[in-house]
Amino acid sequence: MSATSLRPRDGSPAAEPPVPEDAVDAAIQWYVLLASGTATAQDHAAFARWRAESPAHAAAWSRFEVMGGRLRGGAARLAPAATHAALTKAASTSGRRRALKTLAWAGLGGSAFYLAQAQLPWRGQLAGALADLRTGTGERRSLVLEDGTHLQLNTATAVDLRFSGSERRIVLREGEILVATAADALGRPLVVESPAGTLVPLGTRFTVRHVADEADCSPTRLAVIEGAVRIYADGRPDGETALVMAGQQARFTRKRIHAPVPLDEAGHSWVDGTFSAEGMRLADLLADLGRYRPGRLRCAPGVADLRITGAWPLDGPDATDRILDALERRLPVRVSRYTRYWVTVGPR
Repeated sequence: MSATSLRPRDGSPAAEPPVPEDAVDAAIQWYVLLASGTATAQDHAAFARWRAESPAHAAAWSRFEVMGGRLRGGAARLAPAATHAALTKAASTSGRRRALKTLAWAGLGGSAFYLAQAQLPWRGQLAGALADLRTGTGERRSLVLEDGTHLQLNTATAVDLRFSGSERRIVLREGEILVATAADALGRPLVVESPAGTLVPLGTRFTVRHVADEADCSPTRLAVIEGAVRIYADGRPDGETALVMAGQQARFTRKRIHAPVPLDEAGHSWVDGTFSAEGMRLADLLADLGRYRPGRLRCAPGVADLRITGAWPLDGPDATDRILDALERRLPVRVSRYTRYWVTVGPR
């Protein structure tokens, strides 16, 4: 099928298929090695073979070079000891991410590095690849942190951990998390940071969601299941603040905290492996479902305002396809699958 045949009827250009997570990881590993200046002739030959193995490898490297060109000059000037230390950390997956951070921050400078990152169309993938903890598209993860706090990551989520002698800080870069706090033996306060501000829980269980839009001005959503959480917009103690109690949820940006509203139970059903909707607009449902599958899931304007209630399991490799099939059975819609990465839901 030609690229032209994949173009939507509204005339907008076809979306570029996403790069697989494993190809992104491999590209990061290769960049760390090649940018360090310690790569051998055998390393360069192995890299050439890897890049030629598949279109996904070539695409991952091509997109990574957009930022890599800006970083390479600075990274090449790093002292050998610094590059050696970074490469030593690269023995594990998390080490590769930290190694890239070391090279990027030392070679280009933190603010410039994140500026370059923000200009990439696949910045979500790169942010995830660099995070201390992450999940891929459709993946969920549960773990217990060193202080006993229970942390769950929903699909396409990136989190950094900054534990020190004075505080425990969880930084949500992108996605959605569930936090069940634990008493810290050292008495350190727990803080959750999002792009919109900071949250201070008071012995509680809650979810935090931040999914960036194209304008990068989307709000963070807090939903409190147990206890209470205080919001500090923009992360400043002297800024706008609000206390959200159990059974409530609230959205906030760096400039405003919206009034709390009753908790939407369907909003955190992912914690139990379920995708739920309660009288939800089809357009909103598909936007959320699209976070669990690669590529573009598009809703035609003619069916956007249809409403649906239901609950479907998220487990299994074909979970999102089964949900789409259920929508087709229950609503007057047709699911058109142009490719695995391009699906449109329109009128029947």
